[in-house]
Amino acid sequence: MSFADRVREELCELPIKHPCCRHALMAGLLLCAFENEEKQIAVRYRQEVVATFASSMIRQQYGKVPDSRMSGRCGHRYYDLFFTSPACRKLLFRFLEPTADIEKILSFSCEGCRSAFLRGAFLACGTVSDPHKSFHLEFSLPQKGAVEMLARFLSTCGYEPRRIVRGDSVGIYYKGSAYVEELVTLMGAQHVIFEIINSRIEREIRNNENRATNCVAKNIEKSIAAATRQIEIINCLMEAGKFEGLPEGLRVTALVRYRNPDATLDELVALHEPPISKSGLTHRLRKLAEEAEGILGKGALE
Repeated sequence: MSFADRVREELCELPIKHPCCRHALMAGLLLCAFENEEKQIAVRYRQEVVATFASSMIRQQYGKVPDSRMSGRCGHRYYDLFFTSPACRKLLFRFLEPTADIEKILSFSCEGCRSAFLRGAFLACGTVSDPHKSFHLEFSLPQKGAVEMLARFLSTCGYEPRRIVRGDSVGIYYKGSAYVEELVTLMGAQHVIFEIINSRIEREIRNNENRATNCVAKNIEKSIAAATRQIEIINCLMEAGKFEGLPEGLRVTALVRYRNPDATLDELVALHEPPISKSGLTHRLRKLAEEAEGILGKGALE
């Protein structure tokens, strides 16, 4: 079972608190509905569990027992419901208005109505990706007007969607864990939301580990490059006959570095006798570079 199917199953099992919420939920479930040539309300679902749930809701909301048929195309199964209802027909016509506002059409009576409508919309035309792979939530509808109505509703709730066209359908979608977490929570799927949160945390931990690993690798590269440059400087001074004329402290540091090409600065400090500070070591290495620049020219060893 896919992650999206588990979300749908949980949404179908949630209780409905008030009649107004049931009306809003039913409206969401009918976003893909249309009136066919026989003057029936027809609506198609891709999942049997959603079709069964919608059939039960139609009986409760409109007092009708819908005719249920199963069909198939291109390896997919579809579950179609047919029924007649003047009240439902009137609702669908209002959905087609150019500036249809779902909150005005349904006259939401409580905060639960918004959650119920979004729940129904997701069951009818929504999907969500496995959070272990990506954070993507999408609604796809054949009617552009219904898509825009749903987009306006979501924007009013504070979730401005992006648009996408897939074949004959138009969709709106969200990317990112924050959007997916909040929308799934708003729909009421409290159990699966923990899986989304855990997936986000696991991904953040992996990203932090990768960043830390990359940082260590870059520091090692810098240390190797610096050590190589320092060895080149010392070789330059030796070949030019300038090494013996250096102050004793610089000669000691040069020999320690020359004999320990893989040592870090901290390790070089520990190898000095008498002891030297890290800042003192850095100062001596800089002075060696300046002596070499006098031979090769400034910037030659950068």
